[in-house]
Amino acid sequence: MIKKGFKYFLGALLAIIVLYNSVYFQPLDEKLSEESEVVFDADALVNEIWQDRLFQAFDSAVEYTTLFHQLKSDPKSAFGQHANALAIGNIGCFRVRGEGIVKTINQNNVLLDVSGQTVEIETEFIFGNAVRDASRLIQVSDFDRTSDLNSISESINDKIRHEVIPDFRNEVKVGDRVAFSGAIELNQAHLNLAIPEIIPVSIKIIS
Repeated sequence: MIKKGFKYFLGALLAIIVLYNSVYFQPLDEKLSEESEVVFDADALVNEIWQDRLFQAFDSAVEYTTLFHQLKSDPKSAFGQHANALAIGNIGCFRVRGEGIVKTINQNNVLLDVSGQTVEIETEFIFGNAVRDASRLIQVSDFDRTSDLNSISESINDKIRHEVIPDFRNEVKVGDRVAFSGAIELNQAHLNLAIPEIIPVSIKIIS
């Protein structure tokens, strides 16, 4: 009888130990904080600023030829006046707009003649932070996580790939005159103006 009672006691003790180890106690404020955490929606933010604020920002961009001549004559002044970047360093992102004649249509880009200067309009490799930073609409202090900032760039680039590029690529021909606005990313320490690459925010055939 004693042995049988000891077995019951040992079994009950083991059950209590297992139950104790399987229970996790969490402070109420931590639990509520987890449940109330809001998932950042980059697409919703980009949709909100896209049609009005973003387009307006690039509509008021510096003329490409004006910026090009300033970059050649006084790059420090051009970067100080027109460039923007969320990260500290030599990289600057510029808003530009202008018109040009289509010289060449390649698989990944379209080359324009803009007042005698060849400019590359990217139509395939739309990556990076150029449009986000050049717009000046996004501030680092507004976000707690770098991943949120990166997701904004990804959403903007995705919108350009799917909403800006396709119609233009389907219709453009050599000799067309096009109007564009977009972003250029340049390195002030290693400035290369040979064939600037523009990520378009808007581009349309005008004649």
